[in-house]
Amino acid sequence: MALHGSQQATLKSLGDGALRELVTSYVDAWERCDVEAFAALLADDATFTMPPLATWYRTREGIATWAKLTSMSGAWRWRTVLTHANGQPALAFYAWDEAERAYFPFALNLLTFDGDRISDVTAFIVRATDDPDPDAYLRFPEQPIDTRRVAVTFARFELPARLNA
Repeated sequence: MALHGSQQATLKSLGDGALRELVTSYVDAWERCDVEAFAALLADDATFTMPPLATWYRTREGIATWAKLTSMSGAWRWRTVLTHANGQPALAFYAWDEAERAYFPFALNLLTFDGDRISDVTAFIVRATDDPDPDAYLRFPEQPIDTRRVAVTFARFELPARLNA
């Protein structure tokens, strides 16, 4: 699958240095759970989707509210590994497992840009999503790893199965 012409042009116009800075700022905001810094990187009309979940979020404010209440609340700890998918920057997100004292795969985030802002994030979740209790997702990183999803995302990109502290 190739990049759409407009995305290819956006990445080219940003240049390697600016793109690297945006991605580094995104990673830093997530790892520090800094919702304001994260939201500042988003386009006004940004979207955040998490296949295979049906829920998705849109607009900078809507995404920031979701992040503040869940993923970036400070209850979860994150580490990332940079990779590329379809010629675009992608980030392998790992969630901290206290019992194992290590980080384990959580999602592969594909970033799409509009100028110098992130317009879309598609986070391909690799945790089990079949628990009928909505409260189970309040501690989503504690859901079991879906080995099939890890195989088609993390393993396919030759990403580590765990990151040590």
